[in-house]
Amino acid sequence: MPNRPVETPGGYLAVGSSAPAGAPGAGLYTVRYDGTGALYRHRVLPIDHPSYTAADPARGILHAVIESDAGRVVSFRIDPRSASLVPLATAASGGALPCHLAVHPSGSHVFAAHYGDGVLSILPTAADGPIAVREPVQAIRHPGRATPDGRLTAPRAHMAVPSPDGRFLLCTDLGTDRIHVYAFAPVTGRLTAHRSAQLPPGRGPRHLVFHPSNRYVYLLNELSSTLTVCTWDALSGHIEAATETKTRRDPSAPNANYAAAVRLSEDGRFLYTTNRGDDSIAVHAVLDGGASVELLSTVPSGGSWPRDIALCPGGSLLFCANQRSDTLTAFHRDPVSGHLTPAGRPLALVAPTSVLPIGSSDER
Repeated sequence: MPNRPVETPGGYLAVGSSAPAGAPGAGLYTVRYDGTGALYRHRVLPIDHPSYTAADPARGILHAVIESDAGRVVSFRIDPRSASLVPLATAASGGALPCHLAVHPSGSHVFAAHYGDGVLSILPTAADGPIAVREPVQAIRHPGRATPDGRLTAPRAHMAVPSPDGRFLLCTDLGTDRIHVYAFAPVTGRLTAHRSAQLPPGRGPRHLVFHPSNRYVYLLNELSSTLTVCTWDALSGHIEAATETKTRRDPSAPNANYAAAVRLSEDGRFLYTTNRGDDSIAVHAVLDGGASVELLSTVPSGGSWPRDIALCPGGSLLFCANQRSDTLTAFHRDPVSGHLTPAGRPLALVAPTSVLPIGSSDER
């Protein structure tokens, strides 16, 4: 039997969307949740395709990508009292269809990955947090290659995330089955190609997270619905694929499935991944000090096409953005077993694609 859920203080979420601003009720959302997992729409900014967000909590800043052919990055101030988002600055992202962005641990730079043309770009921030330029200071276009069967011929940069120490940047390329590692120079704010790791054909690497030990990286593969454990050498910046685990309880099921998001609990004991097609959230145990992963269970996501998930601070709640059913769902998380149970009713939002905690609230 799962343990009784531990109640957590309420808070706020930023929820991105793939819908245009003209769609009724669409935009960049802020959502309030309480300790029971109940969800309440807070505010919405009617902007186009704000599909992914990243926070700089030390300076109270939220950055969002505008996923369009001429991509943009927008910076907002997070009001500490009301969790309202105040637009501060905008810049060209440097590529087509930006789908992910991340903030350097120092807050000095923002990195954007572009699915449309395989570009990785870098934008410096001002001293108080927002984007400080009108266009990137560096844009790197990944090379493409053709596979023998003609698939995956174009680069598709899908995620760019700094290493925990900020010395390197890892960028997944779904189109070429490769992880690119760049060295980051904090003085110049520029990236230099460092290493890369080639995965077997057809994996489609999408998102990744680091283990708290900084010795392993967990890579989620969209096209094969697998989770790859990679070894990571923080000193040399060397990454190497080691073992692979399925994200589906029945990998032979005939329906198409595309893995989307991966999150790690704060204690490093459990991984959570989403399956679009199966419409499920997979619960994985992290074993052997981080060196291996075991699929424990899958639970319905509470909607259709679970694009993103996030854990609240402390990890007692997990939130899921179900893009095609236009719903945000919440789950209680058992800290001992990792098990998820539905919490409250789904909240109706237009095409939610990302979810990120951005502040706490005393309301319960």
